[in-house]
Amino acid sequence: MIVAETAAGYQFVTQPDHAALAGQFADHWGREEFDRPEPFAPVVLAAYAHDDGWHDYDRRPHLDGAGHPVDFRDMPTDVWTDLYDNGIDAVAETDSYAGLLVSMHGAGLRNQRYGLSAGWPETPPEFEDFVEREHRRQDRLADALLDATDRSFLTAADRRLLQSLQGSAGVPDDYDGRLWGDYRRLQVWDELSLAFCLTDSPPGYGEIGGVPTTGTGADATLSITPVDPDTYHVDPYPFDTAPLDSHIPYRTVDDDAVTDAESLVDAYYDAGRETRPITLVRGEE
Repeated sequence: MIVAETAAGYQFVTQPDHAALAGQFADHWGREEFDRPEPFAPVVLAAYAHDDGWHDYDRRPHLDGAGHPVDFRDMPTDVWTDLYDNGIDAVAETDSYAGLLVSMHGAGLRNQRYGLSAGWPETPPEFEDFVEREHRRQDRLADALLDATDRSFLTAADRRLLQSLQGSAGVPDDYDGRLWGDYRRLQVWDELSLAFCLTDSPPGYGEIGGVPTTGTGADATLSITPVDPDTYHVDPYPFDTAPLDSHIPYRTVDDDAVTDAESLVDAYYDAGRETRPITLVRGEE
């Protein structure tokens, strides 16, 4: 659950709803200097399904020991790893390449995103087993993809990339595969969705850097600027349609309605499900 404090209480957005928004961004990605994902279907599946493990857990909000709703950034280690284990399992069973991307996403969250977030803490000891398990999973999935005649888009360069990333050596200088770009696009869609889910007054942050561009072009930085409460300039504009209309489902709960875990669940469902429209437009509009 993504929990944002409001003037009177809390806003809740489920992780699957956040992932659905990321998936909609993936659906329409590709314009001028921004390559359309290729292969398209498994990459978009990864965007939609990267938080599938949260479905059951997010049916109800949870309280921490101090009586505050638990935000996804403050999860107990064992709960967090179980959710990601189960979610990655489900995606990998559906599509191996999507599963590989989602495994990289999950492990990367506890491994400085393989160098994209070098300022994050190094892997905490309590997450080392999770990261190592996912690295073994990535190896299995990559090997199976290399052996599969219908998944020829994964290359030996991508296999070497995985080995280098897992060893904290970064991207090889001669790398010419597609996996790194697809992983980075998944990170961009995740961040862009979070920008609209982390607060009741989006965007939660105004820039997203490290955005892959066409071919070997330099990375771009997307700026997000409010035009009105529902409309936002995105510059440069990476989508194949303009405007791009979407929405965020959410629930809000007053602080004084929460006295214990059960009262939080009651207040959460009593509040009803609302939607906030989002319209993304090109920067010059």
